[in-house]
Amino acid sequence: MAIDNRATSTGNHGTVRTLAETAELAVFLLPAMFKAGVVSLEGPLGAGKTQFVKAVSAALGITDPVTSPTYTLLHSYSRGEMTLQHSDWYRLESEAEAMGLGLEESHGEGLLLIEWGDKFQAILPPGTLRVRIDPQPDDSRLISWFSHGD
Repeated sequence: MAIDNRATSTGNHGTVRTLAETAELAVFLLPAMFKAGVVSLEGPLGAGKTQFVKAVSAALGITDPVTSPTYTLLHSYSRGEMTLQHSDWYRLESEAEAMGLGLEESHGEGLLLIEWGDKFQAILPPGTLRVRIDPQPDDSRLISWFSHGD
């Protein structure tokens, strides 16, 4: 895995080529994710957003199978007192629908990962960690991250 920790105009970034490298990057980003509390996962369809959530879940020791909440909109996983919430805003059409999920009530109670969070950036809390996954021509993924509001 190639991680470049230098600050750039878009934040930090790394390139992953395998699921194992994605898992390494997820572990590397855990402190920043916990500090933020909310993570917006962004990128085109099929970029690997759900795979990233699976990597975070595994890093947290959660053994439940992680699936995309595209139709259910929200999945919750826990291990002991640690809660991981996984939401998907792909099918939502308005900020009101996203607000209707009641996610703000759980802010600060674990970790919330939102696929397609960039659809409604205005309602992301300040300090949200934005993680963008961009597939590359060689099948690797360029993953960049920065805080919402920076």
